[in-house]
Amino acid sequence: MKKDFWKSISKPIVGLAPMDGYTDSAFRQICKQVNSEILTYTEFVSADGLKYNSEKLKKQLAFKEAEKPILAQIFGKNPESFVIATKMCEDMGFTGIDLNMGCPAKKVIKSEHGFALRRKPDLAYELIESVAKATSLPVSVKTRLGHSNADDLISFCKGAQNAGADMIAVHARTFKEPYKVPAHWEPLYELKKEIDIPVLGNGGLTSVEDGMEKLRNLDGFLIGQASIGNPWVFQKKETKLSFQEKLPLIKDHAKWLVENKGEHVGCNEIRKHLLRYIKGINEAKSYRIKLATVTSFEETIKILDCISDI
Repeated sequence: MKKDFWKSISKPIVGLAPMDGYTDSAFRQICKQVNSEILTYTEFVSADGLKYNSEKLKKQLAFKEAEKPILAQIFGKNPESFVIATKMCEDMGFTGIDLNMGCPAKKVIKSEHGFALRRKPDLAYELIESVAKATSLPVSVKTRLGHSNADDLISFCKGAQNAGADMIAVHARTFKEPYKVPAHWEPLYELKKEIDIPVLGNGGLTSVEDGMEKLRNLDGFLIGQASIGNPWVFQKKETKLSFQEKLPLIKDHAKWLVENKGEHVGCNEIRKHLLRYIKGINEAKSYRIKLATVTSFEETIKILDCISDI
């Protein structure tokens, strides 16, 4: 895959933002069913774990051809581990490599991974350069505005570009205010004026149309939280669907989770999605109790079929 593969895909670039615990293969497939042109990312995976050939992590990274273009998102702080993990991802057939330099989770920061790398820009650039030199795949960096403001965003992203990054995706919130405040997109527009590689915006988007309104001079955008329980946010043109119209895709989601992870794990994981899928329907409370405890694919389908008769 060429480093500038961005030039050959649909513009603006629209993607499913990586979310740990949510953007696994089944969910990526679901979103691609709604819009086959979107860019997808894996959940983030430890470069150190891949270095030691963790079969569990390799299984977590597995994807279907229909999920392409797809970026493998890895995290860590060791250049050697990044290089080894990158080569493994390249062998697996990924479209590109994404380096997580934005996760604000406490355990990630404590390990000096994710957003912690913004406090050590020289190490961040070393990691980017080591990966860029080790692979023919494009290298993306996912980060956020900054610690408490966006004062160092442009300097960091310029350094990332100079180190070999081929694309930057920025969550438009700070480390101090990671999720529950409005996203601030103005610094992203200023950033794009200063660097040559594609810049994608992320944060607070509710639909493709919403992303298009905020796009301005950016090269694309990623939708994250709004897609949970509502992959239809990726419709090119917003269309209100009934629950019955949504039902086939919801069933596919349950089926693919069970196929990928086995019935026990698959059913445990589909529960959180089902509770979001039924949000706003009539008598949702009574079905929520049943769906929160499903233990088999057959049981899941029976309950969903009852809802479709409303």
